[in-house]
Amino acid sequence: MEKEKNSRDPTIVVPFAGVCDSSGCQDIFVYLRPESNGIAVESAIMKGVSMVPDWQENINLVYLANLPGDFLNEKGVVEDHYRTKVKFAKRGKDLFTPYMGMVFSNYFKVRFEDAEVIGAFKALMLLGMNEEELFSLWVSEDDMLMINGQTIKRIGKYFIVNSDIPAILHKNSRKTDIAVMIFRTVFWGSDFYNVIQKMTEVLLKEGILHSRSQFSHVFHYSKGPFEQILDAVGFLYDSAGNHLPLQSIRFYNFLLEKGLTPVEIDHFIRQPLLQFKNTEGNIEEKSIFQVTKDLSYEESWKIIRSATAQVLL
Repeated sequence: MEKEKNSRDPTIVVPFAGVCDSSGCQDIFVYLRPESNGIAVESAIMKGVSMVPDWQENINLVYLANLPGDFLNEKGVVEDHYRTKVKFAKRGKDLFTPYMGMVFSNYFKVRFEDAEVIGAFKALMLLGMNEEELFSLWVSEDDMLMINGQTIKRIGKYFIVNSDIPAILHKNSRKTDIAVMIFRTVFWGSDFYNVIQKMTEVLLKEGILHSRSQFSHVFHYSKGPFEQILDAVGFLYDSAGNHLPLQSIRFYNFLLEKGLTPVEIDHFIRQPLLQFKNTEGNIEEKSIFQVTKDLSYEESWKIIRSATAQVLL
């Protein structure tokens, strides 16, 4: 007897066009945050794209899908996508490396060993806030720090790690769908960021955003080649709910051609923290997603080749 399905299948509006066959193009995911109005935001995003000069020749929509909340929950997509941030939000100070502790102390001018660095889930209990209150609580720029892809927000005597994670997971309900778009483009780095700026302008004009800083509350986009793979792992499906092969993503194929195995690529995605030697010979740490932001495929390959170690969390 066929097993009864417990979730809805994805709705594929624009089927994925298949792997990009040009060395000059890349596929950038744009997916809408659960709390956003999908249809209104999709329309605004496309209006923003149409404001870019010569966009028809340089940007193509090659995938558009609605992924149901119950489907995402069943597969654990959101938790898996934010796996490293979730770990830090749960364990806080315990996961900090010595390098992270040093950067923390230098920035906040307090001894890391003495500081009350806590994960966001513990902060909810200690501060008596709900998930959205913690996420939305405004602090000055001096009270915010990003280390290795993890955000630290100072609230009173507490230093809270990844205050956005409880809200993101809370909004990920069975009833909350996510719209996913993939733009195939010849634009890289700052050129594609200009496209994002056009999208943001339309979102502001139509009242979907109230400030430029809010755009990350409404949509996410792949900020580098390794994020393209991460986004494909979570959000690239056919209409039957089957995951499309990662070989559909050009950068994944690029890494295979360079000699990496699928297991090695997966290890970079799941354990993204790398160590490097700086010009003074000292060790620095950076997330693979952070250090390859806005880089080309070749530049990203050179970066990971220059890493001296991978930090396991």
